[in-house]
Amino acid sequence: MAVRELVKGTPQYRNWRVLTVTLMVIAVVLFAFAYIDTAAIEIGGNKYNLSMIRMNKAMAFAVAILGLQVVIGYTGQLALGQSFFFGTGAYLTAWLVADHSWPYLATLVLVVPACFLIGMILGLPALRVRGLYLALVTLGMAAVFPSIVKLDSLKEYTGGSGGKPTSNSKVVAPDWLPLDQIAEALQKIPLFGQYFGDGPLSDREEARMWTFILFAIVLAICFWLVANLLKSRPGRAIRAIRDNETGAAVSGIDLAMTKTLSFGLASALGGVGGTLYVMEVGIASPDDFTQLVAINFVVGLVVGGVGTLSGAMVGALVIVFIPDWASSTESVAFVPERWLSGPTGSLILGVLLIILTFILPGGIVAGFRRWKARFVRIVPRGPDGSVAGQPDTFLDADGNVIAAGEASPQEELTTTA
Repeated sequence: MAVRELVKGTPQYRNWRVLTVTLMVIAVVLFAFAYIDTAAIEIGGNKYNLSMIRMNKAMAFAVAILGLQVVIGYTGQLALGQSFFFGTGAYLTAWLVADHSWPYLATLVLVVPACFLIGMILGLPALRVRGLYLALVTLGMAAVFPSIVKLDSLKEYTGGSGGKPTSNSKVVAPDWLPLDQIAEALQKIPLFGQYFGDGPLSDREEARMWTFILFAIVLAICFWLVANLLKSRPGRAIRAIRDNETGAAVSGIDLAMTKTLSFGLASALGGVGGTLYVMEVGIASPDDFTQLVAINFVVGLVVGGVGTLSGAMVGALVIVFIPDWASSTESVAFVPERWLSGPTGSLILGVLLIILTFILPGGIVAGFRRWKARFVRIVPRGPDGSVAGQPDTFLDADGNVIAAGEASPQEELTTTA
């Protein structure tokens, strides 16, 4: 099968992007209405839960892992303390919502700058240490966070060992949102309508759907902001530090400022993830922000793909669903049942990580991109219209590729004249 090349900036490339995004949005909407309540799929006699609650948790984790992408994947700093900022954002949100009656998303006005500043301050050790030493320092931050929120002096704000609940504040879907109309339209689809329930949505289902929509919007904004940052001058400086720190310094990049800002941005994203998490679960508990959560974030980063934005979402889905599904597996062909009893979720997640390290060292996203390259290849072009990787290939005014040795009609007219 011939590989189709799409050159960035051409109408064909833009149409392909629009089609891809449209299909993705349709798939997300269909999933949301099909699994708006607790549901399960049956495979091989095993039932696996697939619900909106877990998907919302995955989106919260995805924002936190996106912060790790910035500091580890693009800056090259081995930081393992993302659960510290994830918990900080969660507790700030819980305190503002429970004690001051703030709306959940309004707390981001305080959570984002607070986590950004804390991240910059705690990121100062990155200017002196690196590698495993930086990993130990940041992992220590993650380890001490549960003890900090349990202090008696902070019990008034954090709730101590019992956590800080926000159960009095509930998410209510607005009246102008046509959720019932969409659900009824999907239920009328032949053959597939049965998967979207029966009749209008209940108040609880509408609240879950509205929460899902808000999470998706916040997630999309975070991804959009980071993607634009990476294309900007500071983003190029961040990647230059990762690729060659000495060369970046020689080129005039302020290493101290750039590293500190990357830590601050990663911390702010971790705080946003914590806000989404407590918005879903309704409580900020110290046991939800241990160093194990920090390690799970790194696992999600590696499994999804280090240095890939979409890898953050893929990794989040893996660390949310795989342990739960593994624990729900009761029978597998040629596998003794006693091997499936006990804490198999973490075991299977660890085995999956080892396998992916050897089979897909770049993560799931890198493997998908290699597979996609067999059918569609995206070719960037330079400012002069040349196609990257093909120095003798250019584009005419209509965006068509001109092979080496061929002249455009304009060039032929010029030569004739």
